Order: sequence, then structure tokens, then C-alpha cells
Amino acid sequence: MGQRANLVIVRNRTYELYYSHWCANTLPRDLFWGPEYATPFIELQTKVDESGWLNDIWAEGGAVLDVDMKKLLIYGGEDIRFDIPLRNLYLQLLGKTWAGWEVEWASGGIADIASYVGYPKEKVLTDHEDDLKDISLAPPEYRDWVETIASVSFSANEMLIFPLGGGIDEYLFHGPEMVQKINRAYGYPKLTLSEWKKDFPLGGFHLDIAQKRLEFWHADVISDLSRQLQCIWPDWDVIENYSDYELQLRSTHGLLQFQTVHEQQLLDELTVHLLNESTSPLKGLLYLAEKMAEEGKEVEINPYALTFHNLPLTYELKAEILASALKSLSS
Repeated sequence: MGQRANLVIVRNRTYELYYSHWCANTLPRDLFWGPEYATPFIELQTKVDESGWLNDIWAEGGAVLDVDMKKLLIYGGEDIRFDIPLRNLYLQLLGKTWAGWEVEWASGGIADIASYVGYPKEKVLTDHEDDLKDISLAPPEYRDWVETIASVSFSANEMLIFPLGGGIDEYLFHGPEMVQKINRAYGYPKLTLSEWKKDFPLGGFHLDIAQKRLEFWHADVISDLSRQLQCIWPDWDVIENYSDYELQLRSTHGLLQFQTVHEQQLLDELTVHLLNESTSPLKGLLYLAEKMAEEGKEVEINPYALTFHNLPLTYELKAEILASALKSLSS
């Protein structure tokens, strides 16, 4: 159990590394209120040496608070991590509460956090075993299972759009072999995604076969993806657009349409999330351990899991900070 995160403070050209067993899912809320509150929040967590770096399997969140350069690098959360329009709006609000600071989403996850402070990212990257299924650009069984949008330009006069299940890595890790196995019968000359599902997709890619050009974007954190794909697609131009899904819209010349983004609806969702009170997970953990012990199971709890530190900001203070950010955003 846990939502593990590495948190880093950079001061005077050196960094302090911290570990939290529980804050990855709440990190966008924990650090939202500005550097004057984010700094003591990080310092409440467990300070560790370099052996405390998490790898890309265990690190579900992370942040660098660079006091010297006034920069915040962050990733984590639940909905914010997977919903690009929601995250884009969150980052705009974050820029208001962190006025005078540069704020940036760490699309590469813990590898970005490590690289920023000069720790070799190779030490936080793991070798993932290839578990690739037979490649097919067939749509999923149900329309609301669509998570990836592929667009393929076969020639100057032919382009098709493929709504797919699963993430982009499930397709792109096949390399150019995928191109040979595209069944045009599954493609659509035009696609309006709102007719398929309510939620925004998690990623997409555009293949220009004639130009041997691959562009892709993704919502979730995928460490070292661009380098891996450049190795798998050696004779292709491989371009990572991170969360910029609009570039795929340009490549499809209006034939692909994503869901309409309703800003006020997203702001309402963010308001609920940001003003939600964090609760300690320890009670639930200890209850589960007790029940397992009663069933005769051997229970051993990671000592880090018994540590939960949160900065006690009042609801009134958070509401005031958020209201100021919302006002600044609308002005």
C-alpha cells in the first residue's frame, strides 16, 4: 500500500531529497498553495540520502522546488495526472499561487526529477520486459474503452483515423512492423470523439508514412519514452509532443475532433479537489493489518508506511488563496 513520492528542495546549488509514502496522489493539492507552504510541507517528510531515490516503477509522484531558480517541477495526482485539459487548467492556477516562479509538469516522471538535480536518470530507470500482443489498429469492443487516437497519413491524398484501446506504448513499441499490419478497414476518414466517449483520451500518435515521421503525445507519465522509441524506429523522425494534443489536430486538418473543453466545469472540479481535506491513511492501514492478523496471516508493515505528515492549513486560508488565483485567472 502507498502512493510513494520523491520530493526535492534545491538551495545554494545543492539538493535535499525527501521521501513520502503517501503523498503522490495528493501532491498537486499539497503543493498548490505557494512556495511559503510547499517548502515546510516537503521538510515535514522523511529526509533521505541518495539510496532513497525511487525508480520509475515505485515513484507515483515527485517534485523539485528549486529556490535558487524559482522553479517548480511536479507530477502526481489522480485525475490531474491522466486528464490533460484538467491538468492544463491546474497549471494555469498553479502559476497564480506560485507568482514569480516557473511551474512545469514533469512528463518523464521520476527521470525528469532526477535529471533536473543532476542525479543520473539511468539509476531510476528500470528495464521493462516487452509483453507485446499481436498488433492491430482495430477499435475496442466498446466505444467508451477508447484511450488512444491514431492517425495515419498513407499519402498526400489518404489519411485515416483509428480509435484504439490501451496506451500509446502498446502500439509504438512494435516499431515500423506496425505500419505493415495496418488494416485500413478499421480506419475512419473523419472522427468526432465526443460521439464515442465522454472522457478525454490518454494519448495519441500520428504517422506520416511517406515522410517516415512519427509524432506522439500522452497524458500519463512515461519515463524515457522518446529515447526508447528512437531506438525502435531507427529510420524515422520521432517527435514527442508531451501533452500537446492540439498538434495532432493540425496534422489531421480538422478531420479529427476531440471533446469540447468546458472550462467552468473543469474549474468546479478543481475547486472540489483542491479544497478537499487530506485524511490520514494510517487508520485504514492498521485496520487492514489487524484483520489480516486475525485471519492468521503474517503481517509486516514497512516503517515508512507508518509515517504521514501533512501541513495543517485551514479551509478558510485555502479558500482565500484559491479565490485569489481564480480571480487572477479570469482577469
